[in-house]
Amino acid sequence: MGMLSLNTQTVLAGACIGLLVYYVIKKMRYRLPPGPWCIPLIGHFSVYTSKEMHKKIRDLATQYGPVLSFNFGPQTWVILNDIDSVLEAMVKQKADFAGRPTFPSGDFFTEGGKDIAFSNYSHSWKFHRKAAGKALRTYLQGDLLENMIQDNMNKFLNKMAEEKEPFFFKNYADLMIFHQLYTVCFGEKRKTDDPEVQRLLDIDNDLIKSLGTGVLEDIVPYLKDIYPTAKWKKLVTLTTEMLNVIRKKLQEHKDTFKAGVNRDFTDSMLIAKEEAEAEGGEASMECLDDTHLCQTISDIFFAGVDTTRFTMDWFVYYMTRFPEIQAKCQEEIDRVVGDGQPSMKHRSKLDYTEACLYETLRLGSIIGFGVPHMTICDSKVGGYDVPKGTTVLINHWALHHDPKRWEDPDKFDPTRYLDENGKQNPTKPPSWLPFSAGRRVCLGEMLAKPEILLMCANLLKRFDIRLPEGVKPNLEHNLLGFGIELPTDYKIVVTERTTEQSNSE
Repeated sequence: MGMLSLNTQTVLAGACIGLLVYYVIKKMRYRLPPGPWCIPLIGHFSVYTSKEMHKKIRDLATQYGPVLSFNFGPQTWVILNDIDSVLEAMVKQKADFAGRPTFPSGDFFTEGGKDIAFSNYSHSWKFHRKAAGKALRTYLQGDLLENMIQDNMNKFLNKMAEEKEPFFFKNYADLMIFHQLYTVCFGEKRKTDDPEVQRLLDIDNDLIKSLGTGVLEDIVPYLKDIYPTAKWKKLVTLTTEMLNVIRKKLQEHKDTFKAGVNRDFTDSMLIAKEEAEAEGGEASMECLDDTHLCQTISDIFFAGVDTTRFTMDWFVYYMTRFPEIQAKCQEEIDRVVGDGQPSMKHRSKLDYTEACLYETLRLGSIIGFGVPHMTICDSKVGGYDVPKGTTVLINHWALHHDPKRWEDPDKFDPTRYLDENGKQNPTKPPSWLPFSAGRRVCLGEMLAKPEILLMCANLLKRFDIRLPEGVKPNLEHNLLGFGIELPTDYKIVVTERTTEQSNSE
């Protein structure tokens, strides 16, 4: 027993010495970005376990500079806190920062990196993303999306109109958007109380609530095989159930697929697979096997529902907080749309309403840090070396609250995106980056922006939205972890704006 204990101590001591030597050599070889001192192996524990990590990192950046070295356990990461460093890394350096680090949780969730959002940069990834992008464009052709949004919105707006007491908008937004993405991905229109859609919502909420600040296995990977935590076990159970639903839907689509008929995004991916088969190339086909297809649908569905429902929650929060801004949106919507429902043809003329959406995406911290990047070769940013294999984060919250780039950054001001004539500026302010940039720019951006704008316009066309009598806006935020903030739960009251509009369905 004593010898075993001695051997264990020797191994631990050797590991610590080895890590120390590696750290010293790395410091000598590279000019790494500056950062605060931390306990070796533990890292900046009080920061990376904090739900306000995004703000604490920004505060460190004001002291050490926008390109910051930061330790997650034994790993040294680099965090970019201003738009100049982000554009230098993600755009100017081209593919240098386009990799993705491997985490046990992400690896399990993506079945070994078979998705688009989390998989590493490679030739197969580029083909996979290209096929998915083409599938999205195929889906967005015609009026599939528009009809689906209008039909889905009417179902839930009708239910909202029946509410006699103040109610939580978030509950409607969550169901509305889950049903919407369910129809986008699978083509099915389910009843508002459908148990399968509700179960997917429950799984997603559970994953966010349980894993907001991460799992210990991502810092100490071998734990999952020796003594997995309760969080890890929950991740495995929920992810398995969620993927089984998508696998079932994919198989149903394969069984009923007809050439030339495009019912939804899953069909669009099957069409992309057919085209790849026609072009030949075995390597390309490997990127579109059932696992890749399932993971691509998962990317669109779960990334889509979370960003969209969080954005809608913030948008309605700001509309209740600033009724005068809501009224300006409604005046524009009425003028542009007339008696019907907002549609894609109106989008280019809803300048002020879309500006409110852009300001919501900036001020409401919906993405926090985004998905981690990784350098695929030795590179540089801000004059510092970033060795190959380094995990790199973008602090979107810092970009969107940078006082050097935004006048009065905590103020909700949609005019930031408009010219003197009240029209959309052709280019967005440079530090506005909700969909990231470069090779890993968000694939779903082309779907998200028109989808959310039409939802917001439909909502404001039909209802005046207010807080209950005597209730003031709650300025506190609910922190989910990793830089994601939501408004603290709030209730609203809705009033039909005109009899004609409520009957126009």
